Amino acid sequence: MDDFQTPHRETPSALHERFAEGAGAFFGHLDVNRGLSTHTLRAYQADVGQFLEWLPGFIQEKQPEARPEIPLHDLPSAFIGYLAGLQLSKSSIARKGSAIKSFFKFLMKERFFKESALPLIFPRPKLPRRLPEFLSQAEVERILTAASQGPTSPLTLRNRAMVELLFSSGMRVGELIALDWGHIQWEQAEFRILGKGDRERMAFASQRAMNALEAYAAIWPTLSGKASSYDSPFFLNKDGTRLNVRSVRRLLVELGSIAELDKPIHPHVFRHSFATHLLNHGVDLRIVQELLGHVSIRSTQIYTHISTERLKRAYLKAHPRANPSGIPSAEKNAMLDREASS
Repeated sequence: MDDFQTPHRETPSALHERFAEGAGAFFGHLDVNRGLSTHTLRAYQADVGQFLEWLPGFIQEKQPEARPEIPLHDLPSAFIGYLAGLQLSKSSIARKGSAIKSFFKFLMKERFFKESALPLIFPRPKLPRRLPEFLSQAEVERILTAASQGPTSPLTLRNRAMVELLFSSGMRVGELIALDWGHIQWEQAEFRILGKGDRERMAFASQRAMNALEAYAAIWPTLSGKASSYDSPFFLNKDGTRLNVRSVRRLLVELGSIAELDKPIHPHVFRHSFATHLLNHGVDLRIVQELLGHVSIRSTQIYTHISTERLKRAYLKAHPRANPSGIPSAEKNAMLDREASS
């Protein structure tokens, strides 16, 4: 059986057509069988589409007219090299390489290519470890104050309810805007969430968040122009339609500016803050995983790094034997605080 080390004999047009046909089947598989979000599906389509646009140039370069062989083993390194030449970020290159690897696996599994005909080892750029930004309780309060500024109106009540719920529940912004009235169990302070991959879970909210939600719910008909029903969207734009992700992002950036915070504010920072505060208060990692809706515990473990760093700073600031450098405690504490905020 041929493998990817064996030069591939096929006309350039036939090879490209085979990849393109496989791409159509791959997108259908992702949509129907994987239950991916619209955003993730579009990312796969864009990444595979970019590969298909690049492929004819690769074939033309690697297959001189006098030789019909096409070295498929060069595909990963050549494509990653092409992406690097576009000055893309390392994370974008890694994501695109992962998408094409999944595409190749599908093509061989579904017999578009023989088993082992396509290489599956893609060069992966080394990514710096980035710890998620999170908000302190005081910073959340400043954003809530910013959301409540000005006269009370349906939109200010909505804004405060959204911020309270994002911080209290750990929802993704896409899950927040997808909430319908029927997803909220008011007495239990519980929410039925349909997360990534159409996986359902329950989210919870504090009494303070529920109070903000009830205040917004009372004026909801003012925005909607009609009474609520089970499938009515809960968070609305000023025109009475379902709020979208872009509007929430724009709103949070604006609130961060009003609150004069010195860190970028985006919807996911509330999710990061939710997880970090739970772990800092001793909640088991597996429980945090369930609350966030992570399939893999590895996705949740990033927050333990934040908690560990904070523990280490507290230790170095407080323990009498943790300062062998001879730096006075007050000066050392100031240095650690500056490092923590950088």
